[in-house]
Amino acid sequence: MVRILASRTAVPALPAWHVPRPALWRHLEAADPGTLVAVVAPAGSGKTVVLAEWARHGTGPTAWVGLDRDDADPDRFWSAVLAAVLATGAVPAGSPLHDLAGDGEALADTLLEGLAALPGPLRLVLDDVHDLADRPAGVRALARLVRHRPPGLRLVIAARSDPAVGLPRLRLEDGLRELRADGLRFSVTDAGALAAASGVTLGDEDVATLHRRTDGWAAGLRLAVLALRREGDAPGFLARFSGDDRSIADYLGGELLAGLDPADRSLLDDLGVCRRLPDALAVTLSGHADVARRLEELAHGLGMVERVAPGEHRLHVLLRAHLAADLARRRPERHRRQHAIAARWWAERAEHAEPGDAAHALHHAERAEDPALTAELLGRLAVPLLLRGELVTLRRALRTAGTDALRAAPTVALVAALAHLHAGERPAAAVRLRLARQAWPAAPGPDLAALRAACELLAGVRTTVRKDTVADDPGVAGLLHLARGTALLTAPGDAAGAATARGELHRALAAARGEGRTPLPHLEQAALAELALAAVAEGDAAGVAGPGEAAVSAVNTVSAPEHRPRTARTVALLAWSDLLRGDPARAADRCARLLDDAGGTGGAGGTGGTDGPDGPGGTGGTGGPGPLAPADRYALRAVHGSAVGDLGCRGEGLAAARAARADLGAAPLPAPLAEALALLEHRAALRLGNLRAAGEVAAWLAERVGTSTDAEALMRAWTEAATGRWEAARAAVAPLRRSPATVLVEARLVEAEAALRAGDPAGGRGALDAALALGRTRDLVRPFALAGPLVRALVLEQPATPATPVARGHARRLAAACAAVTDEPAPPLSERELVVLALLPSLLDAPTMAEELVVSVNTVKTQIRSIYAKLGVSTRRGAVAEARQRGLLV
Repeated sequence: MVRILASRTAVPALPAWHVPRPALWRHLEAADPGTLVAVVAPAGSGKTVVLAEWARHGTGPTAWVGLDRDDADPDRFWSAVLAAVLATGAVPAGSPLHDLAGDGEALADTLLEGLAALPGPLRLVLDDVHDLADRPAGVRALARLVRHRPPGLRLVIAARSDPAVGLPRLRLEDGLRELRADGLRFSVTDAGALAAASGVTLGDEDVATLHRRTDGWAAGLRLAVLALRREGDAPGFLARFSGDDRSIADYLGGELLAGLDPADRSLLDDLGVCRRLPDALAVTLSGHADVARRLEELAHGLGMVERVAPGEHRLHVLLRAHLAADLARRRPERHRRQHAIAARWWAERAEHAEPGDAAHALHHAERAEDPALTAELLGRLAVPLLLRGELVTLRRALRTAGTDALRAAPTVALVAALAHLHAGERPAAAVRLRLARQAWPAAPGPDLAALRAACELLAGVRTTVRKDTVADDPGVAGLLHLARGTALLTAPGDAAGAATARGELHRALAAARGEGRTPLPHLEQAALAELALAAVAEGDAAGVAGPGEAAVSAVNTVSAPEHRPRTARTVALLAWSDLLRGDPARAADRCARLLDDAGGTGGAGGTGGTDGPDGPGGTGGTGGPGPLAPADRYALRAVHGSAVGDLGCRGEGLAAARAARADLGAAPLPAPLAEALALLEHRAALRLGNLRAAGEVAAWLAERVGTSTDAEALMRAWTEAATGRWEAARAAVAPLRRSPATVLVEARLVEAEAALRAGDPAGGRGALDAALALGRTRDLVRPFALAGPLVRALVLEQPATPATPVARGHARRLAAACAAVTDEPAPPLSERELVVLALLPSLLDAPTMAEELVVSVNTVKTQIRSIYAKLGVSTRRGAVAEARQRGLLV
């Protein structure tokens, strides 16, 4: 017998920063008696702490042995087991275990017999079993205990690597309960609790960052928290914390890597540059065909290597960072070479595998500190990156490659221009497009020619490439269809052009979703967004919903966050659709939520009107979430204002729309969207009797898209109707026959009201029937609710028994919307009344006003009474307040 210190058989005390993890010890407690429990994980994973917690909460007594290398001697091993069992107090007074003596095989046999005779269950924990790994005698003693463990004994072994005790056989026989590194990892919640228990308070984002940078490894968390307690600056520290941190590096070097075989350490150096490590890449990096086997051995031995999928392994995030930083210091040339090898491997795979491989290739090229390599890879990968929407990766690679890469490769320059156009950075895009032209080859291939045509169309530049240009690559062909469709949507009020654009956009969508090819989500989302705009151009409120919802859903559920602000225009189009279909509450909610997320309604954001912070060779901007582009913000605010007006706050809604338009400035806006938003604001102004505001927005639209448009004719008709000149209104819209559906419906409603007022019921009913037929196909409701009173009355007389359920539902919504109208548009003030109104806020009395206006006092008093009547007030103060509410006074 060998004397064993009592400290080696005591259950370790739990540290002050201990985080209870009952789910883990309950998992261990569930093991059947006689089952071997194995807790195998790398150093610092928290094995001992979890087992100590279990010892305090589990069922029955626990014998604990903290093994060391000396316990490889069988006599010491069995003596330690006996001392631990006796220290539990669970051995009856008459048990032979109290008088056990001797050594060698006899001691082991007698001890095993005595354990089998114990009256109750007993848990025996052997901690640090890995200390016996290279001592055959100790391993044999441990294997004997495992093999002959008594049925009532729950044997628990804790080690950094698998001990040679037949674990595979026990696993096959269902005689093994395991807890490994993945089970011991701290969750995000546990990480926050550990920080708090250590006296460090972190916000949710900092806790998530801490967890991500440590991968939930207990030792990494504890060392990071201790450093945080010293430094205090959580965001700054966590931003730079990695395996190269001094405390982590010392721990990894001292506890994990110090005893590693030199060949294994060299292998890890070769592989440590990679975040993802497919076995085929590991073979290329190391030059060893058997590297998968060696990684499996390291997974069981070192413990910080794991197989994450068939044919792919992963090094722990902190170990990988430590290895890469250490190699970069000791052997920088080898470090760069390994990154270059990885870059070419990923680039080769990127053309045939899943999205994301190109990002790995360009990341490694950047780390190889080889701009020429980055430029070479961009020539192959830039177009797929763009079409898949991996824009952050693309922009970063473009910065790394620099201006020389753009000058040398027109493909790269064109993709850089397209990336800028996506971000609304037109001046920067023009610079890249000019570089592409300067590097243009004498005989460009079809894909390059198509790429240039697409870029120039999207940039609004008159293309010099033939109109029958086609591309061999399906993605580039889809991009060209997208560009052609987008360009066709620039003409104002062109429903026929919108139909042609829709055909092009559907071809782009088919290319993005092509069967048997890698999906192109960015191309798909862009085509869907433009299809929603095409529906607006056609005046098809119902047609916006399908592609618009699909575009927003694709970005919110699949794409990276940098794409989300680019859905703002599509959300505005969907809100426009809600509004025209008679649901202003939903329209207002859509816009308000996105405006709130983007920082409210103030500020116009930016379009990248300069060349960007990176100069001519950079990419400008980050593409991440940020201020909305002015055109997108304007669209959201304008639709929101109209929806608010429909919900009862007319003055507030009009003021919001006017302010949004003023903030837009000269920022570009697609003509169909400009017309749709101008019509909303014009109608809102007329409903408040504000002819000046209506004229202002009409003039703005004419400056934007030109005069003699269908929208301009409709505005003119509305203005004539607001002043009681219904025949002039009817004449203004009479020529409209091939306009967008919204304009045609509104035109027929003007004709119907004018006919009814002129005593022509047949003409009025005929015009209304035409409006109803077209409105039903486009699911338009709002125009009927805002029509003249005679038309609304006629709508309410319509039989609600159309042939189809959809038509019946539309008829019911029309009737409800018309019946809900309780107020009519305010009568507009005449020009002379507006002049008098402007003087009402002053302290001038009627005679003084008359003197200033060179009219009689009676004339002024008559105009004041008319103003009161039209504004629905009875006092001067009330008139001023109401006029300001309607935008008649500033």
